[in-house]
Amino acid sequence: MDQDIYSADCSRCFGLCCTALSFERSAQFGHDKMAGQPCQYLQKDFRCRIHDRLDDLGYGGCDAFDCLGAGPRASAAFAAENWQRDPAIARKLYARFSQLLKLQEMRQALDTAASLEIPAETHQHRLALLARVSTEADSSAKEPTDTGQEVLTEGRAFLRSLANILANSPP
Repeated sequence: MDQDIYSADCSRCFGLCCTALSFERSAQFGHDKMAGQPCQYLQKDFRCRIHDRLDDLGYGGCDAFDCLGAGPRASAAFAAENWQRDPAIARKLYARFSQLLKLQEMRQALDTAASLEIPAETHQHRLALLARVSTEADSSAKEPTDTGQEVLTEGRAFLRSLANILANSPP
């Protein structure tokens, strides 16, 4: 598994996890934040003002979160856009980030499934799905794609089918 494709390189991201996502005050997050609103600690350079003290201040969930590279991918696609001043573009950026996050999670799950003892035809199906997920995740689309949604739906069905295959395989 190539870990570079899952790299959450914050230096190449617009702080999307700190802006696009919501969180509720809990043991993992020190305050409520609505989706689409920047965290109160996000600076103009998209860096966290309290990053070195996240756990101490009750933001362990921030430290534990991993976008698997979805943030840098979405940021690159929108680098030339004025998303900070145009709410319509920002909504597209956040929606694409959300889809990329799901695609990267699916990509990682399909990669991980390579180690399973499953029939060769099932591995071929896995590889075909992985190729389609990778194509979608690596595209520079500027909004969620229908093909991305389709491959995610197929990927979820495939992963559920693996549970059945593994449950019925000899020990």
